Amino acid sequence: MKKYLIIILTLILNTISLAFHISPDGFGKRVDEGAMQEYTFKNNTGKTIRYRFKVHPGKEGKSMHEWIEFEPKYMTIKNAESKKLKLFVKSPEGTPIGDYNFYLGVESITLPNALQNTKEGTVAAGSTVGISINIEMLGWVGDLPAQLKLEKYDFYEKNGVLYMKGFVNNKTPQRFVRYMIDIIGNNGTRETFYGGVINAKDTRNIDISLPKFKKKSDIWKIEVRETLDRNLLQTINF
Repeated sequence: MKKYLIIILTLILNTISLAFHISPDGFGKRVDEGAMQEYTFKNNTGKTIRYRFKVHPGKEGKSMHEWIEFEPKYMTIKNAESKKLKLFVKSPEGTPIGDYNFYLGVESITLPNALQNTKEGTVAAGSTVGISINIEMLGWVGDLPAQLKLEKYDFYEKNGVLYMKGFVNNKTPQRFVRYMIDIIGNNGTRETFYGGVINAKDTRNIDISLPKFKKKSDIWKIEVRETLDRNLLQTINF
């Protein structure tokens, strides 16, 4: 019985995740000069989805939730359509240099086709509860260009698959970096590794498989970038 419950729960979670499409999925901007980001929500579920958005506090003493302006508060998206959420952040004058965060709360319900025109902010009979998640959004105050490098990297083969291991070192003072690594082949083949967020002055060990490459000599170069704006941080040529 427990096994079947786990399978059912997994199927439910997979269905919810497939129904939720947001792009981009982060913030990652300097906010003392004011910063705006648009988020596109797509609906490919075959039904109408209604979203409600909220802003929640981040870390104590490092939260920027009170600086947020966003619209709309509610959004109804019919099947095969997309809409945008606009978000603006500006820190007050005199805010200390460093990184800050907040959480964007996203709740959804799925509406039967007959109820597509119900009033925003209401829940009609026959609606199905969807997701309720909080997405962490990060920003920073001050002139803090990213200083992140891939170091002490090496390649090895295991069970016929090429791997790369090494250390990603965030030397940026006082702010996180959200990074990605592109491994580009001689013939244009590309493997992309999304490393997530690494905190200021932190080091992360990586060990990743490169199934599109057979040997090190197949690789032309490696590019390390910030994920959201694809700002190039490091190039390693072979």
